[in-house]
Amino acid sequence: MTRPERTAVKPLAQSTPEQFITDFFTTFHEQVVRGDHDPAPAMARFYAPDIVMVSDGIRLDWDKLLAHIRPVRKNLAPGDEARFEVHEAIADGDRIAARLTIHAATRKKRIATEVVAFYTFTSDGRMTESHGCTRIVADTPTAPEPERRE
Repeated sequence: MTRPERTAVKPLAQSTPEQFITDFFTTFHEQVVRGDHDPAPAMARFYAPDIVMVSDGIRLDWDKLLAHIRPVRKNLAPGDEARFEVHEAIADGDRIAARLTIHAATRKKRIATEVVAFYTFTSDGRMTESHGCTRIVADTPTAPEPERRE
């Protein structure tokens, strides 16, 4: 019998809700979204196989979430340096309610997306359920890199 791969973040009980959500999404972005490797094995460290994610009325299960990650990876600007700004979060057992802003850069523009969501996690820190709403708050063209003169 093989052991399941360890999760990539500390369990909720070992962190504040704000830090847990920040670490969860930052580490997920670094290990799953960025890079050119197959995202499925790494995704298993963050999401339970029976994940149900509903965002803005759109329901994603494991397969749909994985399919969603692939185009996101293609559209990120090189070195996008995404960050997750958690404004507030409260926990009740294995559930977290959070309000955060996702800052990212695609190949065409910089975006900031406000998120208000309710998350449920397994005891080992993997997300099993998410229900939330999002709103784009900034949409600015990504400036080309300035020429460097030396």
